[in-house]
Amino acid sequence: MERIFSVDDLIDCVNEYGILPYWVEDGFSAWQMSGVSFMKLWNLREKAINSQKIAYGKFVNKKATFVSLDAFPYLCALRRDGYDFDSLSDEGRAPRREIELMNAIGTEPTRSYQLKQSLNMKGFDGVLTSLQNKTYLCLTFQKSYMGTAMLSRPEDVFGYDYVRSAYSLSVEENAAKLLELCKGLYEFDEKTRAKILAPAV
Repeated sequence: MERIFSVDDLIDCVNEYGILPYWVEDGFSAWQMSGVSFMKLWNLREKAINSQKIAYGKFVNKKATFVSLDAFPYLCALRRDGYDFDSLSDEGRAPRREIELMNAIGTEPTRSYQLKQSLNMKGFDGVLTSLQNKTYLCLTFQKSYMGTAMLSRPEDVFGYDYVRSAYSLSVEENAAKLLELCKGLYEFDEKTRAKILAPAV
């Protein structure tokens, strides 16, 4: 099943499956489809993500996952249940530490490790994962030896109108669109798939 040898191969696989985990050692993932070494795939991942042709973050099962741009607005609308983060905060539904972290992120990509140092927040990694799982944050990379993770609001990477273009749909309608667009969802068991297709807020 080796299919990924280049950046274009990786992007094509994400577009074909709609949702593609980055690393699952013995299961459905980009690693399973990779025909290159760990370091090569790591570098392909960075270039593919920075092309802005796909979205990337801990969107599924709180694990690093690629999402096609066709599917991403539906995932955002579903996982957020139609709430932007400010609205979630105003209604008292956002945890304090998530509010603190989001307030520290501007409109430009922010280095994850620097933010962790400056906030000195207990449970920083868990808070960061939660915000990605809710699709309020995504990742890009700054070039370095192992790549420096950069945090951004998806709206600042892909555009406000695009990211929120499915907000008018119901949870059920967004779930149906994801099932239509993402054949990768059928690689998960029924219980996991149901969890993916449920709001995270």
